[in-house]
Amino acid sequence: MTIKDIAKLAGVSVATVSRVINDDAGVAEKLRNRVLQVIKETNYIPNTVGRNLRKSKSDMILVMLPTLSNPFYAKILKGIEKRASEHDYGILVSVTHHESRIEKKYLKMLQMKQADGVISLFSTLIAEELNDLAGKYPIVQCCEYTEGAHLPYVMIDNKKAAYEATKYFISSGHKRIGMISGSFYESSERAREQGYKEALMDSGLPFDEGYIFKSNYKPESAMEMCRKLLDMPEPPTAVLTVSDTLAIGAIKYLKSVGVEVGKDMDVIGFDNASITRVYDPTISTVSQPRYDLGTVSVDLVIEKINNLSTVNKGIILPHELILRESTRGEA
Repeated sequence: MTIKDIAKLAGVSVATVSRVINDDAGVAEKLRNRVLQVIKETNYIPNTVGRNLRKSKSDMILVMLPTLSNPFYAKILKGIEKRASEHDYGILVSVTHHESRIEKKYLKMLQMKQADGVISLFSTLIAEELNDLAGKYPIVQCCEYTEGAHLPYVMIDNKKAAYEATKYFISSGHKRIGMISGSFYESSERAREQGYKEALMDSGLPFDEGYIFKSNYKPESAMEMCRKLLDMPEPPTAVLTVSDTLAIGAIKYLKSVGVEVGKDMDVIGFDNASITRVYDPTISTVSQPRYDLGTVSVDLVIEKINNLSTVNKGIILPHELILRESTRGEA
């Protein structure tokens, strides 16, 4: 079924059907109702790609996630969806699996006008590629910012957050503090590692890169990294992880070898995922304002949709160190 078939059945021109589909106020009510009745009876679905190319607007925002396995993104998506709806926008959620080939495929939706703008929660593209795209289309980065990219972003101060978590350990009497970092999210990981390092040095404690282990964000990986930390000649008495998933893996390993978390070893996670409140023990963590990260990213991308040449804003939202049972001990 094509638009020509609809026109023939309704006894009107193709142009009239097109105007009805595009909600043109200039179509007489009688003709409009006739066309809509035929569309309903035939279950006709308009070709939105062609329609959007003519309209130059889709009223959709593309949201790109690196993975679906990380529960961290759920609340951000909730904020994005709610704020987008308030602006009469829908969202299209895509998963790139950390692959630039897939990311570039989805970004073509901008060129096809299937999406008016993009919110990227992680990009594999280099700054030059992003800058080229941002000169043509509205693109916003949420949580993960690419150094050298000239586009709006919203995130927390990752360096400051890790600094404060490490300083808390030090104020509790810990002198040997390990870190389980990651190998995917370069920008935030590097900032958190720097905050950890500066907190140690500012407190007069030695910084040893050997106390930082890289993981793949799976709990099993954190278990292995925690094992390596405990096997060190002078094992740490506290561990900072760059995600709550890693904190869970570390705690699971510690419990398996008889280390009492919150007494023999303190652990702090990152993100404040809902499981941290009910895990045994409950997990101390750096809380990110995930819902607000979502809503602000929508505000930024719509601002760019309305005026691509508007100033690129970089917004830093507040974080919070939440202390629970995994950090109740003294070193």
